[in-house]
Amino acid sequence: MIQLHDLSYSVGPRTLLSDLDWTIGPGDRCALVGPNGTGKTTLLRIALGEISPASGTRVVARGARVGYLPQEAAESFEGTVLGRALEARREVLGMRSELDELHARLANARPDDDGLAELLERAGELQHRLEIHAEHAIEPEARRILGGLGFAASDQDRPLAEFSGGWRMRAALAALLLTDPTILILDEPTNHLDLPAMEWLEDYLKEFAGGLVVVSHDRVFLDRVTTEVRDLQGGRLEYYAMNFTAYLEEREKRREQLEAHNQQLDRKIAQLSRFVERFGAKNTKAAQAQSKRKQIARLEVERQVIPRRARSIRFQFPPPPHAGKTLLRLSRAAFGYDSRDVFRDAELEIARGDKVAIVGANGAGKTTLLRVLAGQLPVRSGTLEVPPLTHMAYFAQHAAETLEGSDTVLQAVESEASPESRPRLRSHLGHFLFSGDDVFKLCRVLSGGERQRVAIARILLVPANLLLLDEPTHHLDLAGKEVLEDALTQYPGAVVVVTHDRSLMASLATRVIEIRDGRVIPYPGGYEDYESARLARERSSNAPQASPTPKSSEPAPRPARTPPPVSEPALRDARRRERAAASRRDKEKQRVERGIEEREAIVRSLESRLADPDVYRDAERARELLAEYERTRSEVESLWRRLEELETS
Repeated sequence: MIQLHDLSYSVGPRTLLSDLDWTIGPGDRCALVGPNGTGKTTLLRIALGEISPASGTRVVARGARVGYLPQEAAESFEGTVLGRALEARREVLGMRSELDELHARLANARPDDDGLAELLERAGELQHRLEIHAEHAIEPEARRILGGLGFAASDQDRPLAEFSGGWRMRAALAALLLTDPTILILDEPTNHLDLPAMEWLEDYLKEFAGGLVVVSHDRVFLDRVTTEVRDLQGGRLEYYAMNFTAYLEEREKRREQLEAHNQQLDRKIAQLSRFVERFGAKNTKAAQAQSKRKQIARLEVERQVIPRRARSIRFQFPPPPHAGKTLLRLSRAAFGYDSRDVFRDAELEIARGDKVAIVGANGAGKTTLLRVLAGQLPVRSGTLEVPPLTHMAYFAQHAAETLEGSDTVLQAVESEASPESRPRLRSHLGHFLFSGDDVFKLCRVLSGGERQRVAIARILLVPANLLLLDEPTHHLDLAGKEVLEDALTQYPGAVVVVTHDRSLMASLATRVIEIRDGRVIPYPGGYEDYESARLARERSSNAPQASPTPKSSEPAPRPARTPPPVSEPALRDARRRERAAASRRDKEKQRVERGIEEREAIVRSLESRLADPDVYRDAERARELLAEYERTRSEVESLWRRLEELETS
């Protein structure tokens, strides 16, 4: 559907893509990963045809419809939420408008009008095309998609301009899904989605039959919607025929294999070098020494280039000040705007060492509750008690956007630093990957991830025993998220976090607070316990209610343990899902088998070329061929493992 061959692309002296090949086929479900700055967005823009590579070719199959959701898709729109979604089918709706105008003209036309036949022919043509495009189903489908993404029925007819950027992004996503693309490319689609909307999108993408490419820092999302990984490293794509979690393990395994291979070569080269140094000057050993030198040259060619590990942020929280057992207590508290309560009768106590996640649908009041706890918003009724030994640090959701664009990175943290911490600021920024002259970059030229790092660095300058964090992982890459998770888990103080990042909640939270229908509801277990309770509640609310039974003086017999009846629509839906899953497995097996066949042919070709002694006259080219040979063999092994998994599933 989209084939990229031998692509190269550079920005100034820096090479982003080098001799890169990639085919996005029907049914592919690919996660595109790589550290920030490796060129993922550039590669996507080349695949979309927005920019041209320095060399190489891009071929798009006839009839392919490519849908793309950029990371920031919250553009302005004058109409309603529904109107924004329907923009995707503007051509069809335009035909409907033209047909309505024709009907109005025909109603007033006389039988002897010269243009009547032409009007009737055009009306018939439009009617036929509208039937082909199922025009009658477009608005119901748009409302279904908007509902799944969290828009209430009443909100769908409101002006889009009344909504925040996150909600406008959802409307753009709805429009994209309504285009019925054959290839879907999504760049961070979960950034502004709450948990129910994320789960709806996951279910939608599982049923999506076209090719799918996702760039995301949400590991749970990647595991649920993708089946293969393309890792962009050093300008090339490394292929892994597995889900994201398995890829993380396989990547380390491949790295260890390459390191072991190079270490073995180093030992052999050192042994040969000692012989040359010892006997190279002796006439009786000159021939042997020359032979050893040639062996060393051949072994040097076999050395593999090991992809460097991405630099990661090293979070180190200052030790929290001493405090009593209770850090904060909310009693019978209520907060609202005008006459509307966001929450009421809230009871909440945060103790030393607590790790609390606040969850709820978008707009439920999560950020509002966090700001009340931080003392930024006063309660309408009830009390907020903060003991004198409690030292809070509050990280706002849009803290990165509050940085002064004219300030340098160093000035941005200096404004929050105490006199004692000023001598350590350069070192502190180094922990957040701002080294050397990077600290003099102006904040206005920083990327979203860099601004987020500066914002987090600022709050860590003052010791605190209670951290209040609103979406701290936003814009952080996968490596940064992992380090933040580890640091927060080990942090001895208390943490209250609002986040949509399920992996962060699963690793961190010892308690969950849900805001629902104006109530603040505590769950004593971690995130997995909360998810189990939530799913059980949804199943219970969706289950058909039993009809009341008449009273009897005799006790009713104990019912037999029979499974609950399943409705016919549910059975049909289950069968449809099973057929779709089986079809996806079959298609993936076919793709994997084709991949094995193609790569084994490449391996045979490379073996033939490497058997030619003339190849080794060009040491650099020989090294590239050997690296390609090892990489292709690893891909073949990964594909065979994936095929075995599919055969046994």
